[in-house]
Amino acid sequence: TGRSGTKIKGDPYIEGGSPGAVAGLSYLELNNPAGNSQRYTLWAASVTDYPRVIKRKLTPLYELVKEVPCSSVKKYYLKQAIEEYMAENHPCKCQPCQNGGEPAVEGTQCVCYCKPYTFGAACELGTLVQDQPDVVDGRWSCWSSWSPCSGGRKSRSRTCNNPSPRGGGKACIGEQSEGRPCEDEELQHLRLIEPHCFDLSITPTEFCSPPPVLENGFVQNAENLYPVGKSVVYACRHGYSLVGDPVAKCGSNLQWQIGHRYCQETACLLPDLEGGLQGEPWKPVYEIGERITLSCPHGMHLEGAYSILCEPSLKWSPDMKTILCKRPAPSVKPEVTEPKCQPWEKVYQSQCVCKMPYECGPSLDICATDQRTKRNTPLTVCKMHALECMGRKYSLTNAENCKIPQAAEIPCGSCRSWEKCNVQSNSCVCDEDGLCEEGGIQVCAEVRGSAARRTMTECEVGLLKCQGQTVTLVSIRPCDGQSK
Repeated sequence: TGRSGTKIKGDPYIEGGSPGAVAGLSYLELNNPAGNSQRYTLWAASVTDYPRVIKRKLTPLYELVKEVPCSSVKKYYLKQAIEEYMAENHPCKCQPCQNGGEPAVEGTQCVCYCKPYTFGAACELGTLVQDQPDVVDGRWSCWSSWSPCSGGRKSRSRTCNNPSPRGGGKACIGEQSEGRPCEDEELQHLRLIEPHCFDLSITPTEFCSPPPVLENGFVQNAENLYPVGKSVVYACRHGYSLVGDPVAKCGSNLQWQIGHRYCQETACLLPDLEGGLQGEPWKPVYEIGERITLSCPHGMHLEGAYSILCEPSLKWSPDMKTILCKRPAPSVKPEVTEPKCQPWEKVYQSQCVCKMPYECGPSLDICATDQRTKRNTPLTVCKMHALECMGRKYSLTNAENCKIPQAAEIPCGSCRSWEKCNVQSNSCVCDEDGLCEEGGIQVCAEVRGSAARRTMTECEVGLLKCQGQTVTLVSIRPCDGQSK
């Protein structure tokens, strides 16, 4: 927080509301209470359009039953089954706990949750501190079975004896008996609107065609057939909210009775990144105020803004057309006095010295055997050169002896010269139309179908593999000077 003249600045914790209105609540003007009230009113009004969930509500398991034939009936029976299961595993079946302990069921076993300073299987040990030890509150026994139907109703009862109150303890809270109609009203309603779900001999013969398609939306409880009277509920996909009536009903004229409704955008959609542009984070939709950080592949530079913002208009700012990846223009380099080093070397004090393996850039994957430990290690051509430059001894072995990552496992930013970035999967794929530039590490390789060994660059080997040819690396050096 801070204070400047007649303005107090702070960092309030605010949930919901438009970003602009939220920003207006970060300060108070001491001499302008009307302005303070106006900014608060503006924020409160914007919460309707930009809500934020602050309290979640648990939903019963049976609410998951949907999008299947007779889902309402199946949901009813699942609800009944869950209630029966809960009754079978109710703490009322447990023996009373002592010293005011709370009975509970864990799995299929009865346990007692003891009060402070008491313990034991039934809380029988220790000393009760907070309450009187001889005072016992009453608890209900389990409900009895339902009585036979009489006059269209049935009843059941329970007793306050599990344990009974004594020593001035509290009596049980709640009704000792209850009654209900013999035929459940909800079940009667379901038999009326979906009789075919109870009697398989009653099969609907008239059906509506599938519900009308909702752009950027879907039917939540979709089924194969829609008999007369069947209702469906529409919802919108992530990033949209439904405006209008979500319910449609199959009418007696076999036409859908449906009101005006549409899916309205509530977030910025995934932008189209072209020309090699890469973005982070990458997800289907973005809330207002979120940013995407942009970058370019190796060998290219970013021209334009380094990030884009999801605006309240649900458009990206600045315009993506003003941002692109460009290759650096060739320039005439001044005469360099420093030595020209190999790709596995670097310049240090005007001399070429060995790189550390982790300093190598993207290179051709190989499998090599450490001559000292005889262990197979996944390396790259550059890393093997760097290790041998430092005096280590390695020899090539079959690629099957190592777990070498596939192109699809390599994230964008680590693509080799014969690969390109697939923006949607954020992984490297073969650039089958790519061309190899001059230079690069030369290796000796055999191509299936060709008797002679050939000297080629890493990039050329990579392109041949992308084209489906079988290429075996013989040496990490040119064929005429190989020692491996």
